[in-house]
Amino acid sequence: MVPYLQVDNLTKSFGDLVLFENISFGIAEGQRIGLIAKNGTGKTTLLNILSGKEGYDNGNIVFRRDLRVDYLEQDPKYPEELTVLEACFHHGNSVVELIKEYEHCMETEGHPGLEDLLVRMDHEKAWEYEQKAKQILSQLKIRNFDQQVKHLSGGQLKRVALANALITEPDLLILDDLGTELTTPLVQDVLYQLINQRLISEKRTIISSNLTEGDLRRRYSPQIASRLCGEYRMLPFFGDDIRKLRQREGL
Repeated sequence: MVPYLQVDNLTKSFGDLVLFENISFGIAEGQRIGLIAKNGTGKTTLLNILSGKEGYDNGNIVFRRDLRVDYLEQDPKYPEELTVLEACFHHGNSVVELIKEYEHCMETEGHPGLEDLLVRMDHEKAWEYEQKAKQILSQLKIRNFDQQVKHLSGGQLKRVALANALITEPDLLILDDLGTELTTPLVQDVLYQLINQRLISEKRTIISSNLTEGDLRRRYSPQIASRLCGEYRMLPFFGDDIRKLRQREGL
């Protein structure tokens, strides 16, 4: 299998408190990974490190060159004045930057570099970006595209962030805290459909959850539990509970 991500001897600590030490794993082409651990053991910290949002003490992280990675954070943040649709264009990615480059070109006298930009826009299917954003938002039951994000509930905001992550069809998609997303039958069904689309196309996906395989089967619909437990390789994660470590050290 073609390697997409390799992590070797990764260590992360907060001062004298070691969260995890010398962990190693890899992700190859076609694999889907479930990161299973209790709350507080460092799942989000690990995913933040993989996405480049947080540093680490020691170890090596190597992604395949030109790999497109997107990350659904546990608590996504957006400027309050943005509308739902604007939020889908907020976090920079290659397509969004290309659209901005095209718009700047069209506003510049003589339209320098237009021919090359048109070719790139066609190749990246950038013309369909807004329509695709609306389609995915609608699937996630977000239909007021002009509503400001400051008026959204936490669950709605996370669905907007999920749409943001799905639009450009990244080579590797990292979803943090799937357990809280599967809270209603409606959201369960939508997430199943979206995840299933990635499974069928064999897109690499990492999902973190504090739910065991048994919890998934007991708590959620058989269709979803079967898909998650049957198609994803569970990667149990054993870190020390950082909250307990801090209490023990008086921090």
